[in-house]
Amino acid sequence: MPPKEFQSKEEDKKDVGPLADRGCTDIICIIIFIVFLAGMVAVAYFAFLLGDPWRIINGYDSFGNTCGRKNDKPSNISSKFSGLDLTSKPYLMYFDPTVMLPSSLSSVAQFGTGNIKELTMMICVEKCPSKNVVGVFSTNGIADQRFATYKEIFDNEKVSYCQYDFFESYYNDGLIAGKDANKMFIPEATSGSELAKSYGGASGPCPPFLFDSKPLLNRCLPDTEAIKAIADGVSSSQEANSTVEEITDKINQLLGTNVTAEQVMKYAMSDVMNSYREVAVMCCASLVISFIMILLLGWIAQIMIYAIALCTAVACIAGPAYFWYVWYKAKEDYDNAPIQVPSQAENVETLMVYAIVVSVVCLVVLLLIIFLRSRVGLMVTIFKEAGFMVMRMIVILFTPILLAVFILAWSALWTFVSGFIYTADNPKELTFTRTYKEGDYDGGIAFVIFEDQAYIKWVWLYHLFGLYWVTEFLLACHEMAIAGAFVQFYWTRDKSKVHFPVVRGIWWVFRYHLGTVAFGSCIIAIIQLIRTILAYIQNKTKDSTSEIVKYLLMCLQCCLWCFEKVMKFINRNAYIYTAFKGSNFCTSCKKVFGLLMSNIVRVGIVNCVGSFILFLGKFLVVLVVLALGYFMMSKDETLYFWAIPVLIACIFAFAVAHTFFSVYEIGIDAIFICFCEDETKNDGTPGREYYMSKNLMQWVDNSSEAIANLRRKKKQQKAQSKSKSKSTSDNVTMEDM
Repeated sequence: MPPKEFQSKEEDKKDVGPLADRGCTDIICIIIFIVFLAGMVAVAYFAFLLGDPWRIINGYDSFGNTCGRKNDKPSNISSKFSGLDLTSKPYLMYFDPTVMLPSSLSSVAQFGTGNIKELTMMICVEKCPSKNVVGVFSTNGIADQRFATYKEIFDNEKVSYCQYDFFESYYNDGLIAGKDANKMFIPEATSGSELAKSYGGASGPCPPFLFDSKPLLNRCLPDTEAIKAIADGVSSSQEANSTVEEITDKINQLLGTNVTAEQVMKYAMSDVMNSYREVAVMCCASLVISFIMILLLGWIAQIMIYAIALCTAVACIAGPAYFWYVWYKAKEDYDNAPIQVPSQAENVETLMVYAIVVSVVCLVVLLLIIFLRSRVGLMVTIFKEAGFMVMRMIVILFTPILLAVFILAWSALWTFVSGFIYTADNPKELTFTRTYKEGDYDGGIAFVIFEDQAYIKWVWLYHLFGLYWVTEFLLACHEMAIAGAFVQFYWTRDKSKVHFPVVRGIWWVFRYHLGTVAFGSCIIAIIQLIRTILAYIQNKTKDSTSEIVKYLLMCLQCCLWCFEKVMKFINRNAYIYTAFKGSNFCTSCKKVFGLLMSNIVRVGIVNCVGSFILFLGKFLVVLVVLALGYFMMSKDETLYFWAIPVLIACIFAFAVAHTFFSVYEIGIDAIFICFCEDETKNDGTPGREYYMSKNLMQWVDNSSEAIANLRRKKKQQKAQSKSKSKSTSDNVTMEDM
């Protein structure tokens, strides 16, 4: 049974108050949304059939095998090394480490005009190399002993760093009798980077060099400290030094630091584990501080607003005074100078222009502060009303946590499917000939590369649009549900009769307005997709010599960003209007746009100043947690990087503060829209009483009359209640007699 305070359709002639017996809106949009989701399910199904995300996670070798997995041989691949069981070999090793992540993830080979630009063998190994093997040629021309070292590692550790099955099938004493194995099994400099070419090619069957490496994301990453040690040991070799420096620079660029990845991860994890108590204290402190800020925000906002206004007024007076003082001193120095330089005269004129501009701007701002001070009072009252409503339904503060769970689950699912789409490509053989100084060991070799499907770009666009649409859909559902809870409080005269407003707000969304939510979120998703495509074009044309093209793309991106912000603002207010009127998306946009335009000054103050106040609140929470972490950890000598656990706590604090304040922000917008609608449709006279509270009534034009009528109505209600109670008591007395 709907509450009596909510008007029914028969009462809708007055055009005020929320509709309790509302109907479904924008049904066609939710149907389209469901069909779109069905399409995403179909895309995921075919991606599961064709893709293998383990290729990304574990890495894959030059023959299309995924490391650490049992592989099936594709039907169109003839390479004898394809389809191997590599469950015992979980790590990927590059023969040429300078072509490591991320470029080599996308493909094994890159092509120019029919020619191989970069080609290096990659194999899966049981463990990453634990020693350094760098070819250094002696002065007498005797070849280095790289190959002998590889054989020694295989004999002693049973680990092969050469091509699969190499030592078992191809290497024996009879094969290399009287010949140099280095010249037989390390190809000439025809492939790989310039670094690899200086030590032989990188296409195998054996690598031109090895470095002591550590596993990172299942890839063998050379240890920069080990490389530097090599440089110290072969300082007489200019070629070796050049090699070491080139590899070290490449790895440092990859990691973005001169510290090895292992050290960074080790120190960071150690610091977090050693300071988990302090981190837990800071996280709990952020929850408590955010909660207290919400409780006190009504009063804090008033203090902060007036403090900001006062500081701005002082700045508007002091700023022009300072500029005029600077101009006066510059003019005085110029007049008293024995030699008057023309540049000094130009400087004086420029300062005078600056002083005039600053004076005009500050005067306008000062006048706005003086004449709009009453409007600021309305915003303070709205902040207090929002705080009152939040305290009456405290559970509403935790709805963003539920939203975050849904968004994280959706993001994880989308990422999971993306891994299959990314790897849903076709394997293809790449055959080429390796040449050696001596012998003809298996000159022909067939690598396996993966080519994208012809339709993959359209699949990615569809999948990416799905990410944007569903994410915006979830955000919009949350906004409308929260707005529904606030509007129930606003449009109910007796606030004590509001029960389970958050639950009813969620019910309204899922029962009646999913179509409206789908409509609004689709518009935002389309804009975001266009921006993404434009960013892709910008990235492709970043090396263009045409500055006009770059400028136009930047302007388009800026315009789309502004358009997205405007549409998000309109959408939120349209959701609020739908929450209490039950109208469809287009009608809500039209109505709410008219309300906003007729209250444009109030809109500017509430949104600009209000958003700034809420930002300061979030910043204050993070600042307090940062200060707490500094005093707790900065003196702790057991921590290598105390800033890392503090940063983690600050990120958590900002997320918590944003969670709490986002609800407050939606509440402020909802109360403001309801206030504007209430003021437009009612005038406080008998039969057209305001729904707003007494505190808000003081900001309408006929506030005194409206408040007097409200008091008169309350007295009448009390008198009627007493009369009814007395009548009931008399009836009971008569029955007893």
